This record gives sequence, C-alpha cells and structure tokens, in this order.
Amino acid sequence: MSGSARMATVVVRAARDVARLAVPVECPGCGLADVLWCADCEAPWWEDPLRSEQGAPRLNTGTATLPVWAIVELESSAHGMVAAWKDGHRRDLDVFFAAAMRRMVTAVATQLPPRLTFVPAPARAASTRARGADLPLLLANAAVVAARQCGLEASAVPALSIGRGESRRSSARARWTGGARSVVVVREPPAGVGVVLVDDVLTTGATLARSAAAIHTPLTPVVAALVLACAPAPAASKMPS
Repeated sequence: MSGSARMATVVVRAARDVARLAVPVECPGCGLADVLWCADCEAPWWEDPLRSEQGAPRLNTGTATLPVWAIVELESSAHGMVAAWKDGHRRDLDVFFAAAMRRMVTAVATQLPPRLTFVPAPARAASTRARGADLPLLLANAAVVAARQCGLEASAVPALSIGRGESRRSSARARWTGGARSVVVVREPPAGVGVVLVDDVLTTGATLARSAAAIHTPLTPVVAALVLACAPAPAASKMPS
C-alpha cells in the first residue's frame, strides 16, 4: 500500500471514529455497541412468516377477514428495531427491512395471485417528511422485486392517501367510518389485478381495514396484506409450509 493510500485509510478510520463518538452506533434491538444490528436481533427476521389477521380486531368487519402475513411479532428486540427505523432516524435500516420484505414475499409467493399490485398503506405526509422516506412505499417496492423474481406479474402503486383531496371513487367506497381520518383513492391501480396491501406494522388492523374498504372493487379486489410485524396474539400461528 502506498503512503497516500495508507494516509487515506487513516483519515477514513479517524472520521468514522469521530462520527461514532458524536452518534454512537448500536444495535437497535438490544443496544450492543459498534454494530448496526447484531446476529441475535437479526435472526427472527429470517423466520417463516406468520398469519396474523386473527390478532387484529378491526379487520373483522363481518365479512371474510383479510389474510395478513407478518414476519415477526412486535415485541422485544423486533419492537426496538422497528421503532428505531420508524422514529429513530435509522435510515440505514431501510436496506434491512426491504430485504426482510423480499424474503417474506418469496415465502408466500405461491399463495398470491399471478398478477398483482402492491399498494402501500397511506403514510401521513408529516411522518414521511420527518422520517425522510415513505416507509410503506419502500416496502411495496421491495415486494415487487421479490414477486417478479418468483415469476409473478407485479407492480407497486401508491394509490391511497390520508384525507388529501377528493377520492376518485364515491365516498361510500372511499371512506372508512371507523377511523379518525379518511383514506381516499388518489390513483387507480390496474383493473383486473389483485391488490395486496403493504404496511410496516399491524396492531388493531384499523389502517388496513380503512385501506381495503377504500380501494376494493370487483375489478381491484383486495386479496391479502403483508406487514413486517404484528402485535402479539395467541391466535397467530406459523404459516404452513
């Protein structure tokens, strides 16, 4: 290595050490220092997906409950990782969760329609600005990559918004009265293609329920939803292989 190369390496390492002093790097799941995430906290995100709709009471609207897959339950280290990603300014976790979504789509691909549109759940504009990224859209784009690799015809369409402008459909279809704010359709997904909703977490199911009520039609049926994590529920079980 030349003298200039050695000097450059020293400068880079020094800059990295100074940055760590100013903003210490640690695993968001357990707090282990000097790692972006540790192997133990990463491991649950490689498990088979869970069917999680039974733990979300707002998804039960008196008709067939929307099937929802999640990777992990939202507790312990998984909760810390999601919280750091959403509200801890850990944009380095974008690549981690995009990869987790791709693995989940690969795992459930045989249970999805051959032609589908991934529609991200609507994110509040203020949250997107504060985070510097539209997290549901990031996950939907990752889902498209995996679906296409599995031979499915897939696209991502940011079709929904929270209380912004006029819905392109009637208010009876576009608004969900059980929520504090409306979900409206601002961009139509392709007709004749199944819709798979995508969100970061599932708790009560209110967001997915409002989204499904807004966008579902005979030509754009909502067939499933994918989330990274779900609230713990005794009824949740491992997806059958």
